[in-house]
Amino acid sequence: MKYAFYALLINAAFTFTATQVKAQATYRNQIGDRLDNDQYINPYHDRYYLAGQFINFTTVLNTKKDCAGLFGSTVVKKTLEFEVGQQIYGPFASWAREPFLQDRPYTGYLYAGAALTWLYEDESSLKVTAQLGTIGPASLAEKVQKAFHHAFDLKDPEGWQYQLNNAIGVNLEAQYTRLLYRNSGEWFDIAATPSLRLGTTFSNATAGLQFRIGGLDKFYQSASTNSRVSMGGDRQKTEFYLFAIPQLSYIGYDATIQGGMFIKDKGPVHYDAIKLVFTQQLGVQFASRRISASFTAFLRSREVGGGSSALAHQWGSIATSYRFGKN
Repeated sequence: MKYAFYALLINAAFTFTATQVKAQATYRNQIGDRLDNDQYINPYHDRYYLAGQFINFTTVLNTKKDCAGLFGSTVVKKTLEFEVGQQIYGPFASWAREPFLQDRPYTGYLYAGAALTWLYEDESSLKVTAQLGTIGPASLAEKVQKAFHHAFDLKDPEGWQYQLNNAIGVNLEAQYTRLLYRNSGEWFDIAATPSLRLGTTFSNATAGLQFRIGGLDKFYQSASTNSRVSMGGDRQKTEFYLFAIPQLSYIGYDATIQGGMFIKDKGPVHYDAIKLVFTQQLGVQFASRRISASFTAFLRSREVGGGSSALAHQWGSIATSYRFGKN
């Protein structure tokens, strides 16, 4: 995967140069995808959050610039996003055959969701997301993982017969971004990124900071807030920057570890979730007027308690998007 990462950087640098001489067009719509996998970071690491695949569509909504916004700031843009996704979780692979050796439950989370984002003139933003999904066999995680292993002639994963039982989940999330500092050269900034999730699958509160260094644009038209879509008139810059996002989360409930919140028979293997979890994100982001691409490494502390021997873990994420509907 390191060669894929180098290729991404080279392609980004080439596109960065090429887009500087193009016309100042903007686009109303965006389609994107994201692929997560623990083996992007370490090919010998196969545990816990195993893989994820997501497809999303984002469009900009017409907003009058005299519209009153959060804390008196002016709303300059609103975006609407739809996403379908699947996440796959499992124990350390070499321990997966017997339930008493599984240090994390096998399960998946399959969902569809929508998000509305308000972006403000002072570069703050508020994103509200609603998701409807399921864990358990209905998430199709077992079928997807086994199909992937068969396609690449890999060893068939064992232990899925002990996965968590089906449980429908309804989840709401609010994410707030607030610019705290930007230097005079506009190549370094810091933002606060708190969020709150309430639901039957995930409930947690997170405090975090985002550090960016490189070629930056305003948060109301940046890849970091998924707001490169535009109704026209934006003087967008090409972005190419490194970022770090340290986060501390208080976990109220995690159904991928604990099983369905309101079902008695959660499955043969389930654990308590550790209440305080630290996550460090490190990555690189590129965004031109037409395309975006990023690679992010996630480093997370132990999240499975209740006597489990599970350790800290990590995974990588590759995301791309394409904008269309020229203004």
